[in-house]
Amino acid sequence: MSRGDGSTMVTTRFVWVPHGSAAGWLLLHRTVTDRATGETTDEFWRSEEISPEAATAGALQEADAEWRRVVTGEPVPFLLWPFFLAAVTDRELPAVREQIVRSLIRPLADISAELVAAPGGPCVITPRVTLAGDPFGPAAADLPLGDGWESADLDPDGRRAGLLAAVDRRIGVAGVPGPRSPRHVTVNRFVARAGTTPAGLGAALERQDVRQAIADLLADPRDQGPREALTGDLRGQGLPVAAEPLHLAGLPRPGFLGRLVILCHEDAPVYRIATVPACAQELREHPDLAAALAAYVCPLDPATRGDEPARESLRAALAELPREWDTPCERGAGLAPPVWDEVTVATRQDGVPAGGGGPRRTVAISHVELVDSTGVQSWRIDLSAPASPTDLSSSATPFTDLSSPAASRTDPDA
Repeated sequence: MSRGDGSTMVTTRFVWVPHGSAAGWLLLHRTVTDRATGETTDEFWRSEEISPEAATAGALQEADAEWRRVVTGEPVPFLLWPFFLAAVTDRELPAVREQIVRSLIRPLADISAELVAAPGGPCVITPRVTLAGDPFGPAAADLPLGDGWESADLDPDGRRAGLLAAVDRRIGVAGVPGPRSPRHVTVNRFVARAGTTPAGLGAALERQDVRQAIADLLADPRDQGPREALTGDLRGQGLPVAAEPLHLAGLPRPGFLGRLVILCHEDAPVYRIATVPACAQELREHPDLAAALAAYVCPLDPATRGDEPARESLRAALAELPREWDTPCERGAGLAPPVWDEVTVATRQDGVPAGGGGPRRTVAISHVELVDSTGVQSWRIDLSAPASPTDLSSSATPFTDLSSPAASRTDPDA
């Protein structure tokens, strides 16, 4: 049989999906392609939650026979050695997807093998091991699958997007109902009122209990309970903070917006975005997005949401994100809820106070009018002219001090 005629290509990808700084899951993604028909199937296995050291330290070398069944395309419902590794069921796919969406996955190794028919059964040709060089990943000596295996370095670019695409394909084939894209997305925004300094809020966000409260909200962004709990934790630090969520419609990538917790200052041009690692990476790679969020989401004046240029800038910045963020965060999804040390806080200074559309200016009050309930003006005081006792009725006496220099006021909305 000639090479490629009726052969099967099997590629198995070993990926680490972190959860916090000390644990996570080893995820195997196997793609089996029939060269004759072009038909491709995606299969997944995952470990229990373990440390990366436990997943890789010497275990792969001792599990040669177990791994061989996976990498040569055999049916494998589970593996028992060196730790329990179970096939991902259709019902678990959305939870696995959510964990990948919010994590920065670490590719460890790829193993590919081409199988052709032979008298004694399928024969493996052109076997290849591609290693990522991860400090917790396997070395070539850890995968003794026989003679003739090639080794090379793995390029991690695009691996997360490829893994998500494979999970989405499997979800589509399995017919697993996923969350519907909402018409409205809730952006969790918290406003620090007068008396709160940017430094004080920054110090509070370094506390483990506050970060865990943020993580609980990121696990279910539309739930009022975690929102109130975070507000209570911040107030417990002596910070007058209020939850003022925004309900926005018609913006792309609602899954990204729903995974943000934005903290603004009423009187300071400083804001913070608390989020999960994958969203934080998107903010670093798309600097225009952070500025667009500040211009559209942080100002407290509701009229800002009607500012078409600011809205279009945010739409354009969001559209640059990958389509993986089209799917909203589903309540209870994920292999495990976020933990406190997964929360990343980005600080930005945009130059515009949250409470207004520009710097405040002094406004002089030129006159005072008294109008009755029918809309009829009963009298008017001209403050630009010198006050005269004969010009004012007794009922206007309380307003005589308005002609003094104190009649100037600072108008925050001007």
